[in-house]
Amino acid sequence: MKRLLQSLSVFILFISLVAQADIALLVHGYHSSGKAWRSSGIITQLKTKDWYDAGLFTPQGYLAPLVDLSLHNAPMTNKGKYLVTAELPSEAPIEIQAAMLDKYLTYIHTHFPQQVIHLIAHSAGGIVARLTLVNNYQQKAPSHFNIFQLITIATPHLGSPIAKMAHRAANSPIGVIAPLVGANEINRAQTLYQQLAQEDKNPFLFLLNRQAHPPMYYTSIIRGNGSLLKGDWLVPPLSQNMALVPAIGSHARAIITAGDHDLKYQDAIILMALLP
Repeated sequence: MKRLLQSLSVFILFISLVAQADIALLVHGYHSSGKAWRSSGIITQLKTKDWYDAGLFTPQGYLAPLVDLSLHNAPMTNKGKYLVTAELPSEAPIEIQAAMLDKYLTYIHTHFPQQVIHLIAHSAGGIVARLTLVNNYQQKAPSHFNIFQLITIATPHLGSPIAKMAHRAANSPIGVIAPLVGANEINRAQTLYQQLAQEDKNPFLFLLNRQAHPPMYYTSIIRGNGSLLKGDWLVPPLSQNMALVPAIGSHARAIITAGDHDLKYQDAIILMALLP
């Protein structure tokens, strides 16, 4: 751990030399919202390192234009360090969520072009972030959004067996009964479940993992124990490692932590080391 922290210190020193302004855009996962970054204590902890909570991006609808950037502590400028959470329709297919994230990133790049962006995503939000990056890398200049790094936390980069089970349930008699008992979410999110299933039988994830990704820093924060009682039983630890994604490979680093799938206060400690 000491050697890792020393390595991260050198990494952050390099960031501080090349970046004078920074925005960390925090992306939530499935069945969650931007509030999770605040309720977990992560934003509170990052604020002790001179990061300002600039609020949240909120959509009017799945594909509507950006309508609001609610500011909390200070208006964003082209100087300083700001935290912004992104609200996404977490039950929607990955493509819809990625289109909305693209709008948020475009807004930042247009209004604050001197800001370096640090993209941080939890769970399925990491897949949304990667699809957004890949789409823009294929269609535009690699520096279109001025993104320095992608950090994912407990993201199913190689898929989740639980998502596969949920998709099967949605296409079984359970999917018919679910709305009658107030559980129609299983039907609304069935496309998302399919996209998050294990990649060996998941064309969406299989293809994404083999598309060219932009050159930047990639870091996977991995829940090291996949047991039901002590670890992340939703996503196996190996699936959380971007180094195992064929298109990323050795360009990614991994940091192993304890705990279940949810965001943790301890994640803030790691993020403080990874951010300038």
